[in-house]
Amino acid sequence: MSEAVASPLLLEDGRGIPRSLPLLAALVEAEALSCAAAAANASESRPADSGLARAFLCCCATTTASRPAESNLVRSFRGGAAPKVPIRIFLERIHLLTRSVPSARGMVRIDGTCFVLAGIYLTRFIRSAAGRDAGILVEPATVHRLVAVAVLLAAKFGGHPPKKWTRVFQDSSEGAIRAEEMVGLESSFLRAIDFRLSVDSAGFDSFCKVLERGPRAPSAGGGCASKKRQADGAAGEDGEHRRVRARLPLPAVVLSN
Repeated sequence: MSEAVASPLLLEDGRGIPRSLPLLAALVEAEALSCAAAAANASESRPADSGLARAFLCCCATTTASRPAESNLVRSFRGGAAPKVPIRIFLERIHLLTRSVPSARGMVRIDGTCFVLAGIYLTRFIRSAAGRDAGILVEPATVHRLVAVAVLLAAKFGGHPPKKWTRVFQDSSEGAIRAEEMVGLESSFLRAIDFRLSVDSAGFDSFCKVLERGPRAPSAGGGCASKKRQADGAAGEDGEHRRVRARLPLPAVVLSN
């Protein structure tokens, strides 16, 4: 990981919120809103070309939102109720609530690296064969659960989350995401990305730059065919990255005395 690229995103404000958190929230929220806007417009055949879709995610499904709940994958991430809390507040609650949940090794606090990894995992999920076959998108009905699982996996990969940390997602979503849902969602997410949690330095730095750029204005061109070509090219690059065994240092875990 390049210190020059990553360090600014890992800095925390006075509340302890890393800069990567609101940047990730802005990207996924823009993606969800673009899907919602396209779905509301019957003449649209695809979501608006938001920064997240163009930069990393492949939203090249043939419909304006996730296909009807005909597959277990779509059903699980749509869930029973969509949280109404904005994504940024949702992530901030998760980040701050983890400080009050004890673990065997003391108090655990996820750091800025976690939210960069979460964005990368979310990208892998949407671009995975399982995700594309199901037609699942980052939309209002799925965004909170997708982000929640991505953050959970990033915390597990880089630290030592508390055993009962899934309760944090229920509290952060005001009860819309049930704690017991998280086990099944985590399993589905992991299978879809083929359990690929390692991230090389180049991939980490690239996504840091995506976060820095933020959501982009919709473009005039770039239909589904164009996105499909971009996705196929990205899939080839992803296959190359799989052969790279380098692994990022574990995110810092702050323990209480």
